[in-house]
Amino acid sequence: MARSQHNAVEYRIYELPLDFPVLCLTGDSWRISDTPSGRLHFHNCLEIGFCHTDSGLLTFEEETLQFSAGDVFIIPRHIPHTTCSTKGCKSMWSYLFVDFDALAADVFPSGEAYESKSVVNIGRYIKITAQSDPRLHFLCNTLLEEAKRNTAEAQQMIRLYSLAMVAELQRRQLEIGKPAVKNSKVFPLKPALEYIHDHFTEPCDAATLANLCHLSQTHFRRLFLSCMGSTPLQFVISTRIYQACILLVNTNDPVLNIAQAVGMASVSSFNRNFQQVMGMSPRQYRATAHRPSPKKGSILPYRGWTLPEK
Repeated sequence: MARSQHNAVEYRIYELPLDFPVLCLTGDSWRISDTPSGRLHFHNCLEIGFCHTDSGLLTFEEETLQFSAGDVFIIPRHIPHTTCSTKGCKSMWSYLFVDFDALAADVFPSGEAYESKSVVNIGRYIKITAQSDPRLHFLCNTLLEEAKRNTAEAQQMIRLYSLAMVAELQRRQLEIGKPAVKNSKVFPLKPALEYIHDHFTEPCDAATLANLCHLSQTHFRRLFLSCMGSTPLQFVISTRIYQACILLVNTNDPVLNIAQAVGMASVSSFNRNFQQVMGMSPRQYRATAHRPSPKKGSILPYRGWTLPEK
């Protein structure tokens, strides 16, 4: 049964390390409530969810799927969803947040050879069981086990298994042919969010984004503000600031170089926008051991949750 329309969608951001873009959330504390959430959420990166116990419902914009122990779900970025356990149960889950393109960079340095094989090209979520797709089910669970080990050797194994997994997904896509035309109820802002994700260093004007979503500019701006809590321009700027945060933490590049790398026209504009979103200057952010989330009321109020939801 389709879920009723939501006025707001939570955007949860996960800051994946540049050197090894994988985040594993696991353990007995990761249990899902049997109380339905009031809104959907989506992530800035691909999610692989593993149900370990019990059962429940995983709801997307256009449909609701049942889950039970042993099921695995691959959910591309920018796909709104929410999970609810069966009444009286609290299903236990593990989650992997992964950037497969970055993991493959060592194998395809130019990026061009791998671009067409990107796992995000699956376009929509996939439910995997040991019966329906034993090879993909095995690869997903092997990735999880290696991620739990969290060693240098495990990281190498994850890179190898990731390539095998992407190849398996591409084989699956070829077998089923081109994906069907998407239901009109699918999150209408997804094309714009995908474009911003891939082109945030370039000008991203509202006209282009609205056209990608097949909406008038007026409707697009209204819908974007309703769902995302910001204007399209604010969201583009915030995306640039988020990318800058990663570079500030993981590189020694000068602030000027980082500003240019994320598409900001000038250092003064970069510093001003960074201060507005993060509440401090880029240099202060780099020097601060406990780095803050964006300021309350900014364009990205929902951070990726590394602790279970209460």
